[in-house]
Amino acid sequence: MEATFRSVCAAAEVEIERKRSRFIGIAAPVHSAAEAEAVIGRARERYPDATHHCYAYRADLEALVVRMSDAGEPQGTAGRPILEVLERNALVNVCVVVVRYFGGTLLGAAGLVRAYSAAAAEAVERAGIVPFALHAVLSLEVDYADWPRVERALRDGGAHQLDLAYEANVAVRVAVLRERSAALEGLIRNLTAGRCVPRAVEERYLPTAPTP
Repeated sequence: MEATFRSVCAAAEVEIERKRSRFIGIAAPVHSAAEAEAVIGRARERYPDATHHCYAYRADLEALVVRMSDAGEPQGTAGRPILEVLERNALVNVCVVVVRYFGGTLLGAAGLVRAYSAAAAEAVERAGIVPFALHAVLSLEVDYADWPRVERALRDGGAHQLDLAYEANVAVRVAVLRERSAALEGLIRNLTAGRCVPRAVEERYLPTAPTP
């Protein structure tokens, strides 16, 4: 399993115009080919009267499914330029759809390549490229008396709080970089004299930089 990868942190949409043709670029984070196909399907539903719905995606960290489509444009003028934007930025788990409304003026092969590439690049930039890393999700039940020390240790250890509830004890779930989790778990056990034993519940990929 990969430890890190680059992807987009949110869905985004942009529009550019070339010789009266409208190009609508849609970028979205996905985890699988099925999710990517769903993004493409929604674009077709949203813009049913468009001339073309071209796309490319790179999905699934394990298998790295890569697909693209010119959707009726001359071969190599749409799907390939979109895919090259993803490859150039080393992006995984991203789907980009570029919807075109023909404006009546032919752009030529070179013009199409530039337009599809520009729409894809602007959509990806708007979506925000961030590094993702594998995090361990820890569940903790903390005595109220211990909570100030534990909270400080979590914060200093770079843990991201996922949820927090004040019940009989403080119930909290946090995510921490996998390579830091063992040390953080040991520190919390020591700080609380064994009263709090963090429990690893899952691993998930999360951004390692703030989202825009």
